[in-house]
Amino acid sequence: MRALETKHIRRRTLIGTICTALIGTLLAQALLISAVEDDRLNEIVTPKATYPKGVWYSGRDGQVTVTFDVNKRGKVQNPCITHSTYPGIFDLYALQAVKDYRYENLTRPREIIEGVSTTVHFTLDSNPRDYVSPKYPYAALEFGFQGYVVVKFAVKPNGEVRNLSTAAAVPAEVFEDAALVAARQFRFEPNQFLKRDTIHHKFVFSLDSKPNNLVIPEYPDQAKEDGMQGHAIVNFDITSEGTVDGAFVVYSSDPLFDQPAVDAVSQFTFDPNNPAQNVHHKVEFILNRNYRALTKGVPRYPREAVLNGTEGYVVVSFDVDERGTVDNLSVLEAEPPDVFNAAALTATAQFSYLPKYVDGKPVRVQGERNRLRFALGTLYPSTPQNAQEVRRQGRRGQSANPRRQSTAEDRRPESMRSIKLDPIYELQLTGDYDDGSVIVQFDVNGAGYVEGPKILEVIDTSLPEEITERILDEVSFFWYAPWIENNRPKTVYGVKHRIELTFVDD
Repeated sequence: MRALETKHIRRRTLIGTICTALIGTLLAQALLISAVEDDRLNEIVTPKATYPKGVWYSGRDGQVTVTFDVNKRGKVQNPCITHSTYPGIFDLYALQAVKDYRYENLTRPREIIEGVSTTVHFTLDSNPRDYVSPKYPYAALEFGFQGYVVVKFAVKPNGEVRNLSTAAAVPAEVFEDAALVAARQFRFEPNQFLKRDTIHHKFVFSLDSKPNNLVIPEYPDQAKEDGMQGHAIVNFDITSEGTVDGAFVVYSSDPLFDQPAVDAVSQFTFDPNNPAQNVHHKVEFILNRNYRALTKGVPRYPREAVLNGTEGYVVVSFDVDERGTVDNLSVLEAEPPDVFNAAALTATAQFSYLPKYVDGKPVRVQGERNRLRFALGTLYPSTPQNAQEVRRQGRRGQSANPRRQSTAEDRRPESMRSIKLDPIYELQLTGDYDDGSVIVQFDVNGAGYVEGPKILEVIDTSLPEEITERILDEVSFFWYAPWIENNRPKTVYGVKHRIELTFVDD
């Protein structure tokens, strides 16, 4: 890769920041914004980035900055990822889009233009001028279904929607029709999008309005005497004062539950900065039920523990409150101490439960325990004396014999493939060295894992072998949302990634 002079990158990054701030979110679909006002270049083709299919559910908005060179024929070369708001999620998709950039090189005589910077934005909010809320399907209200739908479409020059279809739906065959009916009525500003652009929009269907306060409805005496259980769905608006307005029942399993449900919801309060219309909330009427786990978060393996090959466990104590959320967390036992505690507590805080009910009211469950194990898995069959070397090879992505080309089998034990570390763009290290940066290069396979990492370039500093090994240790465990083309995951070759290095004294 051609030397990326620091002063060029810093100057263009500043320009990119200013341009991004000015343009903001004018275009609400994954798109590329040129971060360089350079009269030596004229944009010809700037294709949209595809929103990663594997992360539809999260619906995150994010951006990725890519720096590259433009050759004499106007083609992009040496693209390098330099920043990402959600490392690993959008990176490959931004990189693949930038590779297809085409420019007219206006230099005479033509020269290679280095250090061009571009920011790729991702969102699932198409931001129509005229938005239409989808109607909650009656069957979904009856069974208490929740989910989401991602639709895709193109936009006519006059702002109308065309070529509308479903890109993703969870659960399937429940909310698709309602989402398509709503999206078909969207209207955009004329000529906001190009004819070839594919736009995505995510509709969320939720029956939990997440109020600030929990209000327990009064259980109707007649329903309690008859042993009747069920639920009611209340529709309402949230005012600019954070109060409920116009609450009414859109579904109930029995009319006895209607008024208690409306009375409870009418007492909800919300953030006044987020008014909303057509909000749904499910009010349950349950006599007796034990609590039950719905979801459990998977703990993230701490970086240092991965690099050091450390395994262990944590026993966490917590309560399950009346909403089914977790609080009052504490560590009862940990081995080794203080290594996995934070990761275990963070994961446990994401647990969700069906709350426990006693005599028609939800109650708190105290002192629940959960044991979280952190294991790297069994390595290749090996003798005790070479087990440490095998683990080191797995981290570094290198062969024990430096003269032999490393193979996929050398790079990392398959049992360690479940360990996923977010890519890093800044790394703090210990040592008396100048701050600088490195450009690493590697392939990302169809499962999202790094293969064959190597340091391609060291900028503004010099690094001893132990530091380069530490960097390769980190990189070998990076994980990316896999690149999917034509519904099939594919390997992305020659990914370049810049890491800023900061050194602190021992």
